[in-house]
This record gives sequence, structure tokens and C-alpha cells, in this order.
Amino acid sequence: VGRVGQIALNLYSQRPQPEETPEFLSKSQSELLEELDKLPDEKKAGWLKAKEKCPTLVGEVHRLMFLRCELFNAELAALRIGKYWNRRIELFGENRSFKPLHLGGDGALSSTHSSSDNSEHDKPNSEDEDMVQYTLKGLYLGFIRPTETHDAGGRVILFIDPSRLAGYDKNNNDERLGVARALWYVLHNLIEGNDSVQKLGMIAVVYPHHFKKSLIDRKLMKMNMESISGCVPIRMGGFHICHPPWFFGKIIFPIMKMVMPERMRKRVRVHSGSEEKVLGNLKEFGLSQEVLPSEIGGDVILDTDLW
Repeated sequence: VGRVGQIALNLYSQRPQPEETPEFLSKSQSELLEELDKLPDEKKAGWLKAKEKCPTLVGEVHRLMFLRCELFNAELAALRIGKYWNRRIELFGENRSFKPLHLGGDGALSSTHSSSDNSEHDKPNSEDEDMVQYTLKGLYLGFIRPTETHDAGGRVILFIDPSRLAGYDKNNNDERLGVARALWYVLHNLIEGNDSVQKLGMIAVVYPHHFKKSLIDRKLMKMNMESISGCVPIRMGGFHICHPPWFFGKIIFPIMKMVMPERMRKRVRVHSGSEEKVLGNLKEFGLSQEVLPSEIGGDVILDTDLW
């Protein structure tokens, strides 16, 4: 990534990935399987189900994402895999969680679920269809969108606009779960098959300027933060809060501190002031105007429907 990129990589005190030689990878995979075997039954229940019902989804490529996320600490990677599969089943249900997390075809978010076999967990039902529709609604809200750009350190940029949650009913748990599943879909869309994202991680640029107090949903914030910090195998470089509303410091940030791990709280940066000032601050973190969305004065036009 060059000298500027190396500086950007160090901005969030993230440790670099080790060199992935064939011997190192083979040893790491073996250690991870050993650590998975050591997990208590309740912590690996989902993982064991996944191994039985979707063995092609949990092979070396899948496990490598977790090893990279935890810098090849096999014990931590095993714990994350256990949490991941328990939460994935909780969110997507027994019928859908063992399918690839993509739209169409045999994906978990296909509106017309079909399968080549007739096993009981592959049979569609109205509850499955409702789950898919709530998830699609969560996606179309555009609450969280990839910019398809990177910071100077090579991290992918995720744009979050909480004001778009105005389109969902926070008193409806089905809709809340739909938004939570939408986050999983977006993250998997970014990390699966992308070695660079798996190794370097991502940056979240958050724009709560038009967010209203009535939209605050502590349960959703907790669910999403648990997914990012302990389940989905993604390395979070930092959170940049841009143009926060007046009540952010009194209400939102205290909630964030309750649901965020300490290491992640240290990587939160708040940028206030004029558009020019905020863009200048972001540039110091390797986030130039060319890679930022137009909502905050950048050059990237985000089209949720097209995406």
C-alpha cells in the first residue's frame, strides 16, 4: 500500500497480519480444529450443526476468515466461530442459516427457497418467507452501505446513515431482526472471497447528522455491535462519526460505550464543524474526498437501489 498506506495502517494501532506460508496455514488450521473441539458443547452447538448440514460452507476457506480476523490466534478464532454459528442460527433460523448468505439461487435470502433434496430443514414455509421479506426491507433502507472504495491503508469503507432507520418500526422485533440480518448480508458481501478485506479490515464512516432521538434503538445497537465485535470475522479499523447531532454526546455515545468493547471504543473519532473541516480531519486518517460519499462532501455517489 506504499508509505502513505503504511502510515494509515498504523493509525488505529492494528497489528499486521503474519506471513501466510503453506506450512503456517496448515499448522494454523490444525490448531483451530483442536481449539474448536475443546469448546464447551453449548459454545460449539451451532458449529457442530453447520458441520453436519453444510460441510461445504465451513471448510478451510471459511475457517481462514476467522483466523485472519484474530491474527491466527487459534483459541480466539475458535471462540468467534462458536459465537458466529450460534448467532447465525438465531438470526436466520434452522431452515436458512445453513445456506450461503446471498440473494437468489440457493441463497439464504432467496425469496423462493428451493433445494435439490427433500430434507426437512430445506422445506420452505411462511415463516421463512417473512424472514426474507423483513431482511430485504432492512437492506433497502440503506442504513449501511459499502462505498466500494478504500482508505489509504487499503481498508474497505462502510458508510452508515442511522437516519435511514426512520423507515422501520423499532417496536416490531421482526423488523429489528431484518435490519440485523441486513448487516450480516452486507458484511459477508464484503469479506467472502476477498483476501484483502479479510486481512486489512474495514473503516466505518457514520453520518448521524439527520438522526432523531425517536429512532434510538438500544436493542438493535447492541445486536449489531455484538455481531461486529464478536461474531462476524471482520477487522474493524475505526469508527468516524461525522457531523453528529447535538444530543450525540449526551445520549448516543454513552450507549455506544456500553455495547462497544474497550479496544473498539478507543478507535472512535468524532468530527464536527464545517464540511471543509470534517473532510480535512478525515484526510488525516487516510480518507480523502475521492473515497468518501457525497452525503458528507465526498465524490462517491451511493445508489442503494442499484447496489
